[in-house]
Amino acid sequence: MFKRNKKSNTKTDKKKHLQRLKRLAPKVPDYTCPDIDFVIERIEKSYKTKKHITKASLKVLTRKLERLRRQNEDIRYLGKYWYGKFKDYFLYDDDKWIK
Repeated sequence: MFKRNKKSNTKTDKKKHLQRLKRLAPKVPDYTCPDIDFVIERIEKSYKTKKHITKASLKVLTRKLERLRRQNEDIRYLGKYWYGKFKDYFLYDDDKWIK
């Protein structure tokens, strides 16, 4: 954890600390809109043609949606990670927690 104190509270120290946090942070998932668009198009196509979704198509759609679920979980974890890091940084002062 980065301890703030008057001697090492320089702009360079803060920048180095932020770079370290970024390097250690979980990775941001890929852009998810193409997957969402793909699933919507496949469902709309099936509805318009009044054909059932084949087993193979269902497998593809399920795989895309599961990937999207994992990416959403990653985004939630990433938000919790950064919230925790910044909360620790801003609430910690001179070896005492600010209440």
